[in-house]
Amino acid sequence: MKKIVVSLVLLVVLSGVGVFAAPQITVDEAVYQFGTVLEGAMVTHSFVLTNAGDETLVITNVSTTCGCTTTDLVKKTLTSGESVNLDVRFDSVGYGGRTITKVINVESNDPAAQPKFVLQLQGTVNKAQQYNIASGDLIYLIFLLIDLRAPEAYTASHMLGAINIPYDELSNWTDRLPTGVLIILYDQDGKLSDEAAQMLNKNSFPEAKSLLGGLNEWTRTYKDKFIFTAASE
Repeated sequence: MKKIVVSLVLLVVLSGVGVFAAPQITVDEAVYQFGTVLEGAMVTHSFVLTNAGDETLVITNVSTTCGCTTTDLVKKTLTSGESVNLDVRFDSVGYGGRTITKVINVESNDPAAQPKFVLQLQGTVNKAQQYNIASGDLIYLIFLLIDLRAPEAYTASHMLGAINIPYDELSNWTDRLPTGVLIILYDQDGKLSDEAAQMLNKNSFPEAKSLLGGLNEWTRTYKDKFIFTAASE
């Protein structure tokens, strides 16, 4: 009789272990209060996700509401006690004058967090002044202007904002030029800049363009507008 009772007790205990052993997703803070920012500011935050359960946690999907993005997780499978950072970015352009709540949904195999584990960004976005520009807007306006002529010609006069990389030296700059940015090249008549743009296009710079007709065409059309000329001695 005692053996039967002991066996039943062990069976109940083992059954309990089987029931309660499971992955459990937790976070250092479920709601991040970013306070008050000016419209155009980029809000960033890292949520720390941890598996506080006894079984392996598998994160199957991360989704966000409009205006909020996340980077890919370094790992999506967490053993007991393991953690991973979930990096979130919120672009506040267009949200001026509003108090916002942005939601991040994390889906996993945690049975207690079905269907989604919810995180939030909360704060207020004040309207920017007319003299402000957001970094998110500026990134779309930035371009690199390259003067391919000899240094003497560049020093005498060049387009405002242009840097001087003589045509013969351009191939040595491919490891220093920015990618993903509009690159505009020019020389005196556009012939060398056409060749230079084609060379860069073949070397992972698809945004490289040649100024049609070069500096001659620019000055013919716009005279000395945006042309920097060295002061006469």
